[in-house]
Amino acid sequence: MKTLVFTSMFVQLLVPCSAVIKQCYYPDGSPSSDFPCNPNAKESACCGSGLGSTCLNNRLCQSNNGNIIRGSCSDKDWSSPECAPFCLSADAGGTDLISCSNVTNADNSFCCDHTSGCCDSGAGRFNVLPKEAQVWATWNVEASSYRVVGTVYTGNPTSTSRAPTTTQPTTAAITTTSRAAPTNTSANDSDQSSGLSNGAKIGIGVGVGVGVVLLAAIAFLVWKLRQRKASSATAQAPMQELDGRGRIFAELDARGKRNQDLRPPAELAG
Repeated sequence: MKTLVFTSMFVQLLVPCSAVIKQCYYPDGSPSSDFPCNPNAKESACCGSGLGSTCLNNRLCQSNNGNIIRGSCSDKDWSSPECAPFCLSADAGGTDLISCSNVTNADNSFCCDHTSGCCDSGAGRFNVLPKEAQVWATWNVEASSYRVVGTVYTGNPTSTSRAPTTTQPTTAAITTTSRAAPTNTSANDSDQSSGLSNGAKIGIGVGVGVGVVLLAAIAFLVWKLRQRKASSATAQAPMQELDGRGRIFAELDARGKRNQDLRPPAELAG
């Protein structure tokens, strides 16, 4: 009887422990030997075990030798947003991520290890968010499982057609960085770059036209004034000439009278 009670208690203790440990899978659905980074979550990204192994908050794995790895996921269909959708074309097994920081000068720029020439050409190159990855969970040797020590990044991911993804929806925090095509400059941008808007140009044109009209009107008025002065001067010239002649004649008459007064009296005849 005691043996049966002990056996039932042992089975009850084992069942919760076995329920906590979840199976992890690769993108093609094959099982992996990884462990969930968050054992208590319904779905979680999975990474390999070993002293020094860590789960990053971008859902990638970092091995004890420093390599960045896309591991597995507890969701067999990989439809959960907790799975890391990096390098899904390499669906069988995990895959290493190659840093492209020597080309892009960005520490969060990567390529999949099976894509040759990716960093230099930019085809298949992508950025992992957040830019500065933090430790999310560390391997607990005593418990043989991961222990959550941080928080996972929950930002909205963005991707383009050049991202190395499959037909499944991408839900991890990534952004692709293909070489950006130059944007076309609109007409408004060209007007702004010239320094003057269309309204300012029209205003300047109207101001110049008004100024020209004002200058022409002023010149016309000055010309009219000069014409009037010239006509008045010609009208006064004959009068002045007549006055001068009158004075001359008056002086001559006065001289003649003086001369007559100065003549000696005429001698009497015989």
